[in-house]
Amino acid sequence: MAIIDDLSFALKEAMKSKEKTKLNAIRQVQTEVAKKKAEKGEEATDELVLGVITSYVKKMNKAVEEYESLGDRGADMASKIQFEIDYLSEWLPEQLSEEEVSKIIDEVLSEIGDVDTSQMGKIIGAVMSKTDGLDGSVVSKLVRDKIS
Repeated sequence: MAIIDDLSFALKEAMKSKEKTKLNAIRQVQTEVAKKKAEKGEEATDELVLGVITSYVKKMNKAVEEYESLGDRGADMASKIQFEIDYLSEWLPEQLSEEEVSKIIDEVLSEIGDVDTSQMGKIIGAVMSKTDGLDGSVVSKLVRDKIS
């Protein structure tokens, strides 16, 4: 089943069970998918939907950090957003651990040879092209740590 169809089914189920948080998360993703479809003039492929979900989850991770920095005042909202992140992450591919990403970076560094910080973009690009499911911010952090 296509991811967009799976989301539609999940939306119907959330409506039946009156799960507002799930409803809001799915509707947000569907709205973003519709915008992307209109911009690109293409169908809602799994790749497009995964891109939207990934982008949304990244944004919401930042929002959780901001709400958590507010302490008790932001705890409730951070919890709601974290639920959305966890729920939508079910559709995302399995993320590699930092240890696995570190091994890939080591491979790329051994292939490239001597490097310095001016080549960080080249290294990150090479690492990102090795496999799907990599978080660019994690790759960037680990590459920076390894070459500095």
